[in-house]
Amino acid sequence: MLAAILLAAGEARRMKKLKQILPWKEGLTLVQASLENILACREIDGPVRVVIGAGAELVRENLDKYSDPRLEVHENPDYSRGMITSVKTGLAALPPEVDGFFVALADQPMISPQVYGCLARVFREGEKNIIIPVYQNQRGHPVLLSTVFLDEIWEMPDSPQGLRPLIDRHKEKVLFLELNDPGIIIDLDCPEEYFRYRREGE
Repeated sequence: MLAAILLAAGEARRMKKLKQILPWKEGLTLVQASLENILACREIDGPVRVVIGAGAELVRENLDKYSDPRLEVHENPDYSRGMITSVKTGLAALPPEVDGFFVALADQPMISPQVYGCLARVFREGEKNIIIPVYQNQRGHPVLLSTVFLDEIWEMPDSPQGLRPLIDRHKEKVLFLELNDPGIIIDLDCPEEYFRYRREGE
């Protein structure tokens, strides 16, 4: 079983406003568009957990319309202490049937359901415990990890680096999967990026 953790707890300091609920396209906000891409992937057959923090109630309101039984919303009161606290919030009490989980970001609405499906199929082949998509030699998201790392994640100190230290410690267990999809490296951190990509395709 595969789960997904969608990180939507950050303060968005570079955007200077709560970017999770910024309008995106087709009447969706950023967090809604990112979530819908995950829910559209049926290879994700376990929990889909959205971790909220900054502006929690406003973000939660954006999630109320979804009735997918996989969806869970978890609030991280310690979100200001670093991304790893949100990862841990999303991983708490995972069902024992889960053998892998995606870590995705709410400011990456251009990651398609097909990307999630591709990574899921490669992961289930069982050759590596960490799958990272790559576009033109740049690492992207989502990252897919085996639950064999759960104990190690619980021991990680609070840090804005997220899972990067763990990944660097286990390079021999990582598969960098080259994909012809620039959406995996586009995150909307600042107003210029947001307005540029929002205009594209309209």
